[in-house]
This record gives sequence, structure tokens and C-alpha cells, in this order.
Amino acid sequence: MRFSREYIVRFGHAGMVAESPAAYAIAQGKFTENLIQLIWRNGLYDGSALYTVAGLPVTVHTAGRFNTGAGPDFKNADITIGGLRLRGDVEMHKHASEWFEHKHHLSPLYNHTALHVFMERGDATPAATTRRGRTLHELDLGLHLRHPLEELHRELEVVHAPLTGRPFNPRCTPLLQKLGPGTTLELFNIIGDGRALIKSNRVIARLTRADPEQVFYELLFETMGYSVFNRQFGAVARAMPRARLLEITARNPAIPPAVAACAALFRVAGFPLLHDGADAKAAAQAALMTATALPPVTPIFGPNDWPLAGCRPANFPQRRIAALAALVAEGFSAAGLQRRFAELPLDATTAQARKFARGILGSFTGVADPYWDSRYAFAKQAKSPKKIIGADKAVSIAADCLIPFLLAVSRAGNDLDMEQRLVLFYHALPIPSSSAVLDFMRKTVLGRDAAFTPRSVCHQQALLQVYKDFCHAAPAACVGCPFVEYLKTLGAAQASR
Repeated sequence: MRFSREYIVRFGHAGMVAESPAAYAIAQGKFTENLIQLIWRNGLYDGSALYTVAGLPVTVHTAGRFNTGAGPDFKNADITIGGLRLRGDVEMHKHASEWFEHKHHLSPLYNHTALHVFMERGDATPAATTRRGRTLHELDLGLHLRHPLEELHRELEVVHAPLTGRPFNPRCTPLLQKLGPGTTLELFNIIGDGRALIKSNRVIARLTRADPEQVFYELLFETMGYSVFNRQFGAVARAMPRARLLEITARNPAIPPAVAACAALFRVAGFPLLHDGADAKAAAQAALMTATALPPVTPIFGPNDWPLAGCRPANFPQRRIAALAALVAEGFSAAGLQRRFAELPLDATTAQARKFARGILGSFTGVADPYWDSRYAFAKQAKSPKKIIGADKAVSIAADCLIPFLLAVSRAGNDLDMEQRLVLFYHALPIPSSSAVLDFMRKTVLGRDAAFTPRSVCHQQALLQVYKDFCHAAPAACVGCPFVEYLKTLGAAQASR
């Protein structure tokens, strides 16, 4: 049993809509940023005569996709400004001054902003700039509304679910429904396999340049960093290699290994330990970390490199680094992982594979730390204890780190037995609870009345790959979409049988 290569052979190798709350209250002349987003998303303005604050004509081809995570409100918008066609992000504010009040000019997340949109502007408000110093195009949308704000509010509020933009009826939806659940299941198994192979290709390239344990260590860090901090986490892993971190824990026998590892990683990441008002437990932990004997270590990041806007407290980078320190201290390694996978029978039943998968995931969800179990940041306490690696994150580690790494190793060594075990494991992993892209794909591509329902993380990965390769790459329309044409050929082949 091997991972199917069909998706890669077919397409070679080569963003996000989420529903918002339905309440947009306007009282005493006030309005919310959510209302501005709906106005932009649904084109409820006079698009025939849009001009930037500087007087450049603006044509909006596509509004972009609503972003519920950190960064600009809309991703991958397609806009022509002053005759130049741009593909980039759009940020919304009630007042133009909020760009600076929210410190977007200091955050790298806003470096790809193509347009700053707002409803009010003061005469003294300077033009928005990015961290790189680029001055942004700005649009005072309040000057171009076709209807009063109050009327727009009434029009939008009566809708049971907020509008998601101009009518979007993907051409692939009826084609998938016509294929039926069996063929669709087989298709998404193939695409999910293709995504795993694509990820493993990147790991194979890294294995030629570094020790496998270090490659696995870096990949684990990047996965724990999510999309927001994966660059920073990867840099920390390279600046503080696994071998060096283990040396530090060995040279500090009086300090718990997880604490010593955390001290070293915090130093590299540039995380301060204390600030005014820290509690006694934080002070004691800081004293223990400060007592850790470290070799000369230069921080590679500063406070502005860790933007927390839009980041859930449970995912704060300090907490994630602490979780990684605990994993390293417990001896989690690529070699140990390979030994565990060798225990999975090649003829394992579905039930056996799922039990094995639960055991692997438990290696992550079972990680505990007496200090970080009740902390979000170093001196920020949680209301109640929380696992430093939750169930969804454990699945993400399995899909984005363990499988790509072990698949790359097995392919490099032509280990077909290991690849078969990975196939069993991959298809036995439970699907995460939710994600914005997954929800979008379920509702729009599969359709609300779809006969096929994603059953495993393989199917979730398949939907993510389709989104990345097709939906996100061509947001304007489905015209000429290769995936649509592929579904047509499948349908034709099915009809000819």
C-alpha cells in the first residue's frame, strides 16, 4: 500500500471565508467595523467612480476573502489602482487613524496590504504605512456609499446569516454531487495522499542538507508555530539546534530539563521573563530559568516580531515554545518515532490503526508542565488549567510534521513497509474540530447538502489542497478552473462505465 501519486501527476506542483455574527448594531450614529466589512464584501458602494484619497481611480475586481485570523481583514483581493492591477490584502477601519492606533505600521502581517479602507478620516491623519516603509493606497469608502449607513444596516441585519459576498456558486459543487459519495471519497483520498507527498518532497530536500533529527526538530517547531509564527519558530530551532539544547539540559542537572530548555529557547526568541505586577509563582519560575547556565546566546527577535493581534491566548508563542521545550526534555525524537511506527502491523484493521493513532496523538496531548498548564504567557494566568498541546494541535502535528517527515525518510530509503504504515495512520487520524478554510470548503465546494462528508484528516488535507491550488489561486471566478475540468472528465468516465 502506497500513497497515490495521481494528484501530483495530474496537476504537477504547482484563502478564506468565514461567517461573522449577524448583529451589526447602529445606535446614536455609531457603526461597527463588521458593517464596513459587509459593505466591502458585497459591493454596496458606487463602484463606477471610486478614487483613492490621492485621487487615483480604483476598480475592485474581487473583494478578497474574509480573514478571521491575524492580519488584514481580506486576503488576496484583486484591485486596479491608477491603472496598475494589484493582488494583495485589504484592511478595514472605522477611522483612518486606527491603522496607527492598532500598530499595523509595526507588524509584518500587514506588509502585503494593497488598500486601506475606512469610513472616516480626519484632516490631520497621516497616510498609512507598512513596517517596510511603503505608503499605502487609501480609500474613504464613506464618500462612495449608495445608501445611508442606517439603511444598509437594516438591509443586512434582516438576513438570517450574513452575506458572504457576491453570489458564489462554484462549478465544482454540482459535479461533485453528481459523482456520488463513493467516487468523491476515492477522489479526496487521492488528493489527500497528494498533499502528503507534496509536503514530503520539501522534507526530502531538507534531509540532504541536515541531520534527520535536526530536520524533524525544525519541522516540529514550524508546525507548532502555526501559520502566524512558523517563520519565527523555524528560526529559533535553527539558532538553538536540538543537539545544543540537549547539551544545555545535561549541563544543568539541578534544573528540571523542561525549564532549562525553555530558558534557552526564550533567550533566543527574545521573550522577557518578568514585567511589573508579576505574581509570586512567575517570579519563582523566572528565578529558576535565570539560574540556568547558558552559553552565550544572542536573541534573534524583539517584541515587535511576535504580534499577538488575532492570536488566541492558548496559542501564544511563549506557551508553544514551552510545550516544545517539554517535548525535547521528554526525549521526543525522530528515531523514537520510527521505532513506534514499526510496531503498527502492516495488516492492521481500521480499529487497530485508530487505536495506534490515538496513542501517537496522546504523546502530544499528554505533555504536561506544572507551570505552563495554567499560563498563557509568562506572567498571564489562565482561568483554568489547559493542555499545552490540545487535541486539534496534536492532529496538526501528525499531519504537518510526523507524516511528511517519516514519508520522506521512507521514500529516501525505499522503505515500503513504513510507507504502508503511514497510509494506515493517515487515514485513521480524526478530523480536527474546525478551521475557517475547512468550513468554507464544506459549505461552498461540497455544498450544504453534500452526500460526501469529510471523515478523516486525509479528507481535511484534501480540501485544504484544493483550496490552495484552485480556489485561492483564482478568486475571481471558476472559469477555466483545472479542477472543474478534471471533475468533468471523471463524470464522463463514470457515465461511460
